[in-house]
Amino acid sequence: MEQQKINDHILDYLLNHSNEAIKDQILIDWLNEKEDNQKVFDRYIKIWDESSNYIDPKTFDSREAWTKINQMNKRKEKSKRNIKNIYYAVSGVAASLLLVFMFSFYGLFDRTSETMVSMKTNQGSRSELVLPDGSVVKLNSGSNISYVYNKQQNIREVKFEGEGFFKVAKNKKTFVIRLENGVEVKVMGTTFNLKAYKDDPVIQTSLVEGCVEMSHYNQKIKMKPGEMVVFDKKAQSLTQMEGNLSHSYGWMKNKIYMENMNICEVCKYLERIYDVNIYIQEDLKRQISYNGVIKEETIGDVLNALAQLSNISYNIDGKNIYINSK
Repeated sequence: MEQQKINDHILDYLLNHSNEAIKDQILIDWLNEKEDNQKVFDRYIKIWDESSNYIDPKTFDSREAWTKINQMNKRKEKSKRNIKNIYYAVSGVAASLLLVFMFSFYGLFDRTSETMVSMKTNQGSRSELVLPDGSVVKLNSGSNISYVYNKQQNIREVKFEGEGFFKVAKNKKTFVIRLENGVEVKVMGTTFNLKAYKDDPVIQTSLVEGCVEMSHYNQKIKMKPGEMVVFDKKAQSLTQMEGNLSHSYGWMKNKIYMENMNICEVCKYLERIYDVNIYIQEDLKRQISYNGVIKEETIGDVLNALAQLSNISYNIDGKNIYINSK
């Protein structure tokens, strides 16, 4: 078979199907032609896999890598005896490392193979982001997200802080959200709300549909639709909790659901969504809590509603709001 033609089939396998059984009949027939073809193919696989472990993926370009790997293999055929001696001199990973260093010397890894997207929503604003894999994320105020897809490692990785409603596109490649404190959320294709503000005492995942695994090192909880799990930052533990699932993503309908929320928690929420600073009279912080639902309108409308529910007054001075007892 013409070498360039089989090279194209090997390249397609490495780029798109490296974690799957070979289904390309042309490639299968070529491998069955003779034993040496299998050895050459195995060498390509070994080099390809080991390169991702020892070289920064941000400097790696897959197609350029193929060209250089192929060149190296041609050289290897011409100097098979020397290479064989190298393999006898070193073993296992050491041999692979030697090859990786050789590739680095020849300029193999010089461009990126990663797709990266990032977005930040300021206090007082919300946004929606469509990721390269088709997943959709609605971001609440004060949220940060960065998404990296590494095709070679088959990983869709997200670093996240804030609150977001995720609709993750179904894909064989693992979708992982990495949070602070070593917390991870793993999904394949599902819909859920994730609240993970840095200054909140807990991280909360609320699963609408699909399947999610929330983990903290060795502790793992697999969630079913309708379930909520929280990570307590102080206790460093995961717990399944009861509650109304729809309340956790009420923010998308501009509603504030208050379930025995103290005035400090309510005001922290208001600071985020209205981009204001709220100062509470000290003795009120321990006295007042709220139950009910408020429709987000203006900050003045919300404060009027809170004043009717409790014994408070407020004064607005630009972006600063002062809450006192009546």
